[in-house]
Amino acid sequence: MRILLVSTQDYIHHPIPSRHHNIFEELATRHEIHVPHFHVSRGKERETRLHVHEATRFAVESPFLHYTLNAPCHYRVIRGIIRDYDIDVVVGAHVLAGTAMVRAAEKSGVPVVFDLKDWFPDSAAAYYKNPAVQWLLREGVLAVTRYNLNHSDVITTVSPGLVEKLHSYGYEAELITNGVNTDLFRPMDGGQMRSALGIAPDAFVLGFAGAVERWYALDEVIRALPEILARHGNAELLIVGGSLFTGYLDELRALAADLGVSRQVHFTGAVDYCDLPGYIAPMDLCLIPLSPPQWVDIALPNKYFEYSACGKPILSTPIPDMLRMGGGSIAVYREREEFIEKVDELAHNPGRTPAGVEEHSWKKKAEAFEKVFARLT
Repeated sequence: MRILLVSTQDYIHHPIPSRHHNIFEELATRHEIHVPHFHVSRGKERETRLHVHEATRFAVESPFLHYTLNAPCHYRVIRGIIRDYDIDVVVGAHVLAGTAMVRAAEKSGVPVVFDLKDWFPDSAAAYYKNPAVQWLLREGVLAVTRYNLNHSDVITTVSPGLVEKLHSYGYEAELITNGVNTDLFRPMDGGQMRSALGIAPDAFVLGFAGAVERWYALDEVIRALPEILARHGNAELLIVGGSLFTGYLDELRALAADLGVSRQVHFTGAVDYCDLPGYIAPMDLCLIPLSPPQWVDIALPNKYFEYSACGKPILSTPIPDMLRMGGGSIAVYREREEFIEKVDELAHNPGRTPAGVEEHSWKKKAEAFEKVFARLT
């Protein structure tokens, strides 16, 4: 089968692999897959099995400007791939480039699968603080998203909550959750990494791994650290990851300094994804401090699968779909005081680690997409 993927990211330079990297690299072992390249990131080039087609004329770093300025080029490249490579099915998960995709596919009579990996109107607005800008982006992205969904043959998405949200807008969607590479993410000893990061062997390590952006309230975690240290002098915080489009990481460094806890907070910055399990290994308690209320009911974070595959206890804000999946193995907090109380409890009794996630391997997610494609072709 010949497939065109229109990813949400710069497919070959984005530092963190998305669900599309994991699923479509697997599919590319048995299908011919093409992907346009949106050169908006500055990471090192990743290896890929996919056929990459340059689709960037103006390589500006601002995502909004990049996709707006390059929209005509995206349409020409996408239409050319569909025509020249006799594409059987198109899969996309983008806002503006998604519109180019559905229009080009429509002209060629090719079926479209729109894979909605989060609620784009809210995620687009999350990068900005100005309320007027947030409203404008939210309404504009909602209109474009609805156009894309209206012109798609099948909609897939990542969480039961997002299936329900789409239903409230009048759309039917199929659930294919995120997953994990169970060969890469597995329990391992963290002693060597503790030594490399300057973490004491007997420290109680709170940890976070992922994109360091404002939708994860890591500032609240750092604000709670002085009180945690008053109760547990051996507590340390490990934050693994970098900020992609904001200065949030620098804000967190400054906050730790202002609170006098810089020695107890370890920032690694961005790390290679293949090395991430090694950085999770020293963590005694893994955190998912998801903040925006509009995301909580639709979220099923990838880090849940990654932490679980590494056999780590999890402390999280309440995320309904994740709690239904993780059962009683996930501790929950709602505010800073409860966060401190839960850390206090778990420092003495870590509780059950999450159940295995073998059924959520990326290979099984790729097979689920193949079943969707088989119905359309």
